[in-house]
Amino acid sequence: MLNSFRPLFFTNLLFLALFIAGCSGTPTRHLVSDVAMIKAGQTTRDEVLELMGDPDSKRMVSPELEEWIYYEESRATLQNTPFVGGFFDPDGYDMVVITLAGDTVKFCRYSGYEDSEFDWQDDYSWQEIEKK
Repeated sequence: MLNSFRPLFFTNLLFLALFIAGCSGTPTRHLVSDVAMIKAGQTTRDEVLELMGDPDSKRMVSPELEEWIYYEESRATLQNTPFVGGFFDPDGYDMVVITLAGDTVKFCRYSGYEDSEFDWQDDYSWQEIEKK
């Protein structure tokens, strides 16, 4: 009877190990909650770096204005699957654009979208023209 439980035990142990491996990984930013703490006209450059970390991209808009861009993918549930997660695409994207005037935030804009928002582009039936 003990031998009949051994395969079940090892199968459960394997699933537990895969589950734990799926929970590990690099920490992610949460742009939506982090950007809520930034106030235009009040938050400084150093405070943005402390809250958000280094930007993914920087550019000078004018000699007085600099834009910092933060970008992240909204990970699909299946992307967290061990070993095969890299084969799945993200569910959407989040982006924060922070405009700095000197050492102070002048503007802060969040935008995000889900991939399903653009599913209408795959339906070309609305473009069909009847031939006579």
